[in-house]
Amino acid sequence: MNADQFRKLTSLQQVEIIFENGQEIMSRVFVFYSIRLYVLYDFFVEVWYRQTSLKIDRIILLREEDVMDIYEKQIELPEF
Repeated sequence: MNADQFRKLTSLQQVEIIFENGQEIMSRVFVFYSIRLYVLYDFFVEVWYRQTSLKIDRIILLREEDVMDIYEKQIELPEF
């Protein structure tokens, strides 16, 4: 499955695929959301949980560049 095929699925189908085939690699908190970053096949997906209700509010596909920008402080790269 590629990102375009994933985009065409319903939210429920996307969630099922993320939980069955995705690997959570990072997380962050933004305002009242707990955001989990997953790698799924060859693309990245964020799942936004509303902390007050513990429900998924949105699912966002990210490009690798976006992941690097958003999570750069959490990614530890060795110094050369």
